[in-house]
Amino acid sequence: MKLTKIFGAIAAAALAITSLAIPTSAEGGYHAYIGVQSASYTFRNAWNDGTYGKDIVADDGTVWFDQLTGWDGPTALNKGGDFTDVEITDNGTYKVGVTNFDFGSDETFNLLFVSTDIPLDAGITISDVKVIMDGNTIYTFDEAFLSPDEKTYMQPMMINIWNEDLGKADGLFGYMMPSSSLEVEFTVSGFTAPEAPAADTAETESATTGNAPVAATVAVLAVAGTAAIASRKRK
Repeated sequence: MKLTKIFGAIAAAALAITSLAIPTSAEGGYHAYIGVQSASYTFRNAWNDGTYGKDIVADDGTVWFDQLTGWDGPTALNKGGDFTDVEITDNGTYKVGVTNFDFGSDETFNLLFVSTDIPLDAGITISDVKVIMDGNTIYTFDEAFLSPDEKTYMQPMMINIWNEDLGKADGLFGYMMPSSSLEVEFTVSGFTAPEAPAADTAETESATTGNAPVAATVAVLAVAGTAAIASRKRK
């Protein structure tokens, strides 16, 4: 056996052991954004919308996703909006929202939802979804109602006047239009923690790096080194 192959195996084994210490939370994080559309179509669409999404820039430099957009006939208007978006890296409770908005004289919403980039098959669960207006919790969904129209990402919906399961125009809950803040709070679960080290190797784990126990790594090196010596003797 060539020494290069042996040392390659040693490195691979050491790397495999070290990788056990890496948590299975989201690398780089997932993201969540509030989405809304009022009765007169003042809106913020989903982040991945092909016309008004996060990465779409208008000819005049407008980034639709960074504002609430309304209409004066065919002319788009900036209707304000300071957004609170969140990064999701682990289990926990998160909140998205918007303040400094202008919904004009609208008395209802057509849509209220949370737009995320969490894949539907990621094994993540969203629950305890709270609609909060002007600091008051208006309604709580024990389990998130995911949009049946979004086929790739998790998109919890609270209001959709075109969806029967959400009560259509009557909705599932009554509310007054918010005057200062509109928020949605939700709980994320499904991320798994890394496995704890075995009791007899816990004391050798690096306190500063959190890497795999040194004893386990040395054992791998010793076994591979013995194989290398035996191979050289047989030649």
